[in-house]
Amino acid sequence: MRKFKSKKQKKRGTRTIGYGRVGQHRKTGQRVGRGKTTQLKKAMKSYYLKQKKLGFPDPEWRLGKKGFKRPQDINRIYQVNTLNVKDLDIKIDSFTEYNKATKSGTTYTINLDDLNIQKILGRGEINKKVNLSVKKASKRAIEKIEAAGGKVTLLSEAE
Repeated sequence: MRKFKSKKQKKRGTRTIGYGRVGQHRKTGQRVGRGKTTQLKKAMKSYYLKQKKLGFPDPEWRLGKKGFKRPQDINRIYQVNTLNVKDLDIKIDSFTEYNKATKSGTTYTINLDDLNIQKILGRGEINKKVNLSVKKASKRAIEKIEAAGGKVTLLSEAE
């Protein structure tokens, strides 16, 4: 059993807990951060100027950030959801189970726009007759679907 409080316990409740000035004993708050750009401007200015004179890492070396990141909503405009022919061949039965596609005889009819798929690509093989409605399709995908006895209707042309 201790006779005295531990030093740590004794200092609790004081403003600085024994570390002198208020700003001391922090991680990177007072020492200007990490990396080759943040701390160079302030704490290591002479080192930065020396490196710049030597041309490190290239003559156009500048401090701070360059450029900007495009907002995510703009990036999503250009994103295209695609599906390969081989994946369509595998998934077409599950689409009919969930009433996303209809089957009449041996022919499947499906509108990929309802499934949020904008483009069909030509990777793989297809063995089923499929009548597709889609916004975009590659030439190889159209060839393979028509070779299997199906048909592709492009929705962008219809509008």
